[in-house]
Amino acid sequence: MYKEKVKSLIKSHYQMIRRLEKLIDLEEVKLKKPICEATKIIETINNVFETDCREKTRRKRVVYARHCASYFLRLYTKMTLEEVAESLGNTDHSTVVNSIKVFHALNDTEDEYSEKVKRVELILEEN
Repeated sequence: MYKEKVKSLIKSHYQMIRRLEKLIDLEEVKLKKPICEATKIIETINNVFETDCREKTRRKRVVYARHCASYFLRLYTKMTLEEVAESLGNTDHSTVVNSIKVFHALNDTEDEYSEKVKRVELILEEN
């Protein structure tokens, strides 16, 4: 009985190793876009959205700018979620995660918002 358990354990570990090897082979290397300074990103977003995304308010324009800033700070910098939250005045990393999700939803559904996002992206890629 002991030998059967050991053989079963070895077999299950071997199968798991094979699956991990396949995942490694299939996994594409995801590189971040060119690095940009956080201050430049925030300044650009503030100019395009005509507001201050660091302002502590729930006004729509400011919140939308903050969502955009969360996304671009995460995309163009090597900042952690906690660092992004600190730079925008948020409380913790989970706020940034939610903000990025909302960014994608807004970008897909609202034309005016997606136009502003495209303008921000063009400005950041020029520099």
